[in-house]
Amino acid sequence: MLGNLLPYRHIAPLMRTSLFTAVCATALLTAPTSGQVVDPRIEAILQGVSAEHLHEYLAMLTSFETRHSLSFSDRANFGVLPARQYILETMQRFSDRLQVEFDCYEVEPQGRIPEQAQLCNVVATLPGRSERRIFVSGHYDTVARIEASDPASGGGGGGFDWSRYDNPAPGANDDGSGTVLTMEAARVLAQSGIEFDATLVFVAFVAEEEGLVGASLMAARAEREGWVIDAMFNNDIIGNSLGGNGILDSRTLRVFSEDPMDSPSRQLARFIRRQGATYMPGHEVRLIAREDRFGRGGDHTAFNRRGYAGVRFSESRENYSRQHTAQDTLGGVDFEYLARNTRVNTAGVATMAIAPPAPNVNGPRGPMLGRGESGYHAEMRWQRSPGATRYRVVWREAWTPDWQHEVIVGDVDRFVLENISIDDYVFGIAAIGPDGHESLVSAYVRPPRSRSDIREVGQRR
Repeated sequence: MLGNLLPYRHIAPLMRTSLFTAVCATALLTAPTSGQVVDPRIEAILQGVSAEHLHEYLAMLTSFETRHSLSFSDRANFGVLPARQYILETMQRFSDRLQVEFDCYEVEPQGRIPEQAQLCNVVATLPGRSERRIFVSGHYDTVARIEASDPASGGGGGGFDWSRYDNPAPGANDDGSGTVLTMEAARVLAQSGIEFDATLVFVAFVAEEEGLVGASLMAARAEREGWVIDAMFNNDIIGNSLGGNGILDSRTLRVFSEDPMDSPSRQLARFIRRQGATYMPGHEVRLIAREDRFGRGGDHTAFNRRGYAGVRFSESRENYSRQHTAQDTLGGVDFEYLARNTRVNTAGVATMAIAPPAPNVNGPRGPMLGRGESGYHAEMRWQRSPGATRYRVVWREAWTPDWQHEVIVGDVDRFVLENISIDDYVFGIAAIGPDGHESLVSAYVRPPRSRSDIREVGQRR
């Protein structure tokens, strides 16, 4: 279980060494079992999340009839243009601290986009003290099937026609819910008065339904311009508590993260569950060891594929009859449930944004993990994180999905666990700031071997 104290059989021999005294500036036997603080500033932010505001934003978004990415029109109350303008102007009113703008791209005909179009993400940036960035997102575009009764379907049943931008597609839950969650998180964090270390970026993506187009364009820009992105909190289909099978679940949500077990995405998921349990103990974060729902994808996928840590938040019980149909209306959204999911997001973002950056555990030759002088110990080294005052060392058996043990150590860059085999356990380090907030865990992971690393031991006949 996360937060267990170091077993005594591992502490006792360690305490007899001079290295323990020199390296560990804190008393292990009195280390907190969770290593986690509850910040009243973050509690106040979460109390400010409003189900009424979420309803207000979503009622307006669904009033545009469709937000299909190509639903360009001169009508003031129809389609994607007034929808994106509403999102921009609403977030501009939240705070003078928010820098709100369109992030636009000229997109040539491709895939599900049959004609050249200018597609615009809506981006609100809350500058921090550093250049590292934390993203929160949802996609504001919608799409809906042609119903079997529609003459355009030829009577052959429902299906997609990506060029039909005028189908009624309110998209209340897919993904108006993720969009308004992003907006409300931007509001409460911008109005908190906290100067965060990390820069917070709130994005309503366009053209997710056409193949993650808006997110892919921004992720490519991030890579091209060298952005430092700590995390991507993507929210998609996040507001419905009553499943299509009749099961009601308003007390859990799912967080999807990609393989392998110690990927940046997986570390982010563990962090989110840890913060959720601290600030929203009655609302369980269920970790799903999969990048997305089976055979599906979301905007975080575009960031994962470029090496950024991204996860997808989604409701626990989906109603597929309300997805990509004209029935995806306000009546299918539980706004109290959506508010709780907003608080889980916001708790993770705020904690990470206050905390120092995660420590670097890699040297020129790979992970800085060895067996010590004896050959039988776990010797960890890392580069200190700016602003950190101590570190949390965590480890687990290599066949176990979550951290089992931890030790809080001082402002050091080296630690040894005696008689702990680096073959049998996985290790990680998190940086802790002076107020107790901690970073993501940096795990000691050997990169996959390339073909050039594998020597031929025989010759095929």
